[in-house]
Amino acid sequence: MSFNYFVKSKNSIEKPFVLLTFDDGPDRNTTPIILDVLKDFNVTAIFFVIGIKAKKEQHLIKRIIEEGHFIGNHTASHPPLFALLSAAKVEKEINELTAFFTTLEMESNLFRPPIGYTNPIISRVVNKLNLNLIGWNKRSYDTVIRNPKVLSNRLVSLSKPGSIILLHDNLKQTALALKPFLELSSQKGITFANKEQINLYLNEKNM
Repeated sequence: MSFNYFVKSKNSIEKPFVLLTFDDGPDRNTTPIILDVLKDFNVTAIFFVIGIKAKKEQHLIKRIIEEGHFIGNHTASHPPLFALLSAAKVEKEINELTAFFTTLEMESNLFRPPIGYTNPIISRVVNKLNLNLIGWNKRSYDTVIRNPKVLSNRLVSLSKPGSIILLHDNLKQTALALKPFLELSSQKGITFANKEQINLYLNEKNM
C-alpha cells in the first residue's frame, strides 16, 4: 500500500500528530483493555475490524463508536490470500461487512486490505465502492514482539510526527504494552491526533 502503485492510500498523517490504528479485532479479551487505556489517556484511534468477529462482539463495535473512535472495514473474513481473489469475491468480502455496519446504523468508507496488499483487481473494487484506503508508515511488529516492555519501547521510538502506527487489538502483548507506551509518550510530549484532526485528515484528498 505504501507505494501507492495500484491505488492511492493515506500512509501518513499531518505533522506533528501520531495516529494509532488497530487491525484484526474486535476481541472480547483484549479490545476492552485497549479501549480502557485509550479512554484514560484521551487518545483516539481507528479500528479496522473483521466482519466475523464484529458480528460476535457487536457491543464492542458500538463501544468503539460511542467512545469517539473510528471504524474501518478489514473485510468479512480476512482471507489470507485476499490478493488472489477475483473482483467479485473482493467486493463480496467488503460489502458483507459494510452491510453489517448498516444493521448497526453506522457507516464507514474506511478500508484497509488484509496484510496491506493491493493489486489492479483490488484497485478497481476500491474505486468502484469509493473507499478511503488507510495505510501506515510505522509497523509495530506486535505480532512477533511478545514482550510488552520491548513493544512499548519500540512504539515510543516509532512515534515520530506524522506517524501512522499499525497495531493489532487482538493481541495480549499489545493490550499490555499500550498503557506504558502512552505513559512514556506523555512524558516525551508526543501528540496524538484527536477526533477532529482525524476527521480533517480523512476528508482530505489523497496526495
